Amino acid sequence: MAKQTQSFNAEIKQLLDIVIHSLYSHKEIFLRELVSNASDAIDKLKFQSLTHAALLPENWQPEIRLEPDTQARTLKIIDNGIGMTQEEVTQFIGTIARSGAKAFVQMNEEMKNKPELIGQFGVGFYSAFMVADKVTLHTQKAGTNDGTVWESNGDGTYTIDSVPRPGGTGTTITLHLKAFKEEDEVQDFTDTWTLKSLVKKYSDFIAHPIKLKNDKAEDETINSQKAIWLKSPSEVTKEEHKEFYQHLSHDWNEPLKTIHYKAEGTMEFNALMYIPAKKPFNFNMQDSAYGLSLYIKRVFIMADCKELIPTYLRFVKGLVDSADLSLNVSREILQQDRQVTQIRKNVTNKVLAALKDLLKNDRSQYENFWTEFGATLKEGIPSDGANKEKLEELTLFHSTSSDKMTTLEEYVTRMKEGQKDIYFITGDNLTQVSHSPYLEKLKEKNYEVLLLVDPVDEWVVNSMPEFKGKKLQSIMAQGLDLDSEAEKKQKEEELKQAEFTLRPVLDTMKKTLENDVKDVVLSERLTNTPACLVSASQDPSAHMQKLLSQMGREYGTPVKRIMEINPKHPVFEKMLKATPEQQTKWTEILFAQALLNEGSNIPDPVKFSQQIAELMVQAADATKH
Repeated sequence: MAKQTQSFNAEIKQLLDIVIHSLYSHKEIFLRELVSNASDAIDKLKFQSLTHAALLPENWQPEIRLEPDTQARTLKIIDNGIGMTQEEVTQFIGTIARSGAKAFVQMNEEMKNKPELIGQFGVGFYSAFMVADKVTLHTQKAGTNDGTVWESNGDGTYTIDSVPRPGGTGTTITLHLKAFKEEDEVQDFTDTWTLKSLVKKYSDFIAHPIKLKNDKAEDETINSQKAIWLKSPSEVTKEEHKEFYQHLSHDWNEPLKTIHYKAEGTMEFNALMYIPAKKPFNFNMQDSAYGLSLYIKRVFIMADCKELIPTYLRFVKGLVDSADLSLNVSREILQQDRQVTQIRKNVTNKVLAALKDLLKNDRSQYENFWTEFGATLKEGIPSDGANKEKLEELTLFHSTSSDKMTTLEEYVTRMKEGQKDIYFITGDNLTQVSHSPYLEKLKEKNYEVLLLVDPVDEWVVNSMPEFKGKKLQSIMAQGLDLDSEAEKKQKEEELKQAEFTLRPVLDTMKKTLENDVKDVVLSERLTNTPACLVSASQDPSAHMQKLLSQMGREYGTPVKRIMEINPKHPVFEKMLKATPEQQTKWTEILFAQALLNEGSNIPDPVKFSQQIAELMVQAADATKH
């Protein structure tokens, strides 16, 4: 094939502009990214050779080489890994095909200030343009004789050509470095000492030898290749953990918590896991990968192994190295492997224990964790019956008690004398639920209410009917029982009288709303608001129906609810004296208000606005007489 010149797509051009104009102080991270890519390429070849031994050249030994040339101002990063086909080069370098890279471009302002985050977006190759005027990539896929040369000046175009690679399988990246000026405070990336110090800083633990010629023109391995997960936890420094975590996650922050241990007994494995301090930018994207890296006897098998950790712990980064699993494994085998199930159980217990320790001994840090990942952790309550109690104890809630979050255990210790249940309300946001009319009676009694505003909360409370013998009760559901027996007896006659007095209004309201509600009844939960809507005890809440609708999973026919009215509100005394036509209009207004109060949409906003305007005019006319 003749050499071709092609253009980057628009997003790549934007990305290159961000990278090329990045801050000087962060340019050194290009080496971390390119060495990490080289290491991944070797891991992939080793893994594929387990089932296709012919892929490995004779006497093959993994290595990454750095070849600086001070005179020519070039730096080569060479690996003998899996290599790429021309199609793969075009796919992964010439275009942006992944949502992560698109998000990188969308966040270009932040990237200009924090280019060290580049690796998080799966576009680490482009970091080469931080330091190079021109980048040449020569690669050859294992098992083929066809090499590909890709080259670009970062100017919006690139050339691609078919040329066999002299070294065969692997990849050579040649950086034609920008002019070195000490006054610019940029390191000289052809300097041997500089390269050694950067490898020590970022890539010392890479499992494959990183080689550089020393002053005697001899190959020198400049990384320790220490698998830090095989060391005793007491021997690993905080700095080593930080470097390794950043290698795994491409997160520039330090991990919030480190979990490093060796499981012994009937099943042996080493695990090294990190709980991040911050949520990654793409955490909630549907195609976002998660899982632990799997090693078997120090041989990398796969990244993002979902079989090793439950979905609700998908924020955990790390690896498991087992001596017992077979090297010849696949995802299908892992799903059925008893030992993998045991590893997953063990890993889950360790992470939950670490979170319990954080909650007990460093509450502020745990609350920071909860802000980032609490909604994810809660997913385990309905999905993991074996750890349900542990997760319930780890769950934090906003409540009406104070601005500080609370556990269920803490809530129970604050329950008032005579309080039967743990009360909660669900909604879209804290402002909405904390000012809800459903709280009126509970505020009067000084009962604390949990404020649930994460979408997952509806599923969580449905799977958690009680906590330590205390029922969890929605204050938006039918049958809210807040009064003592003595209070009920005292109010029984009042309610009978109110129902008799308001019978004409109740009958009109039931007829007007017969297509919208199941029933209209007197309420004991309202003190200031005229009306609200409640769900029957076996029906889904309005919020649950709304969430299902947003997910494209309609609940079938919308479930009608019950309208409760406050018999002490003066509007009903006025309605008794109004004409049947006025009663009908006011009923429609009260229904729309009840929908708005719970956070639901009203069926006809224009009609509602007109009705309110009419009332305002009537009220103004009444004041004139």
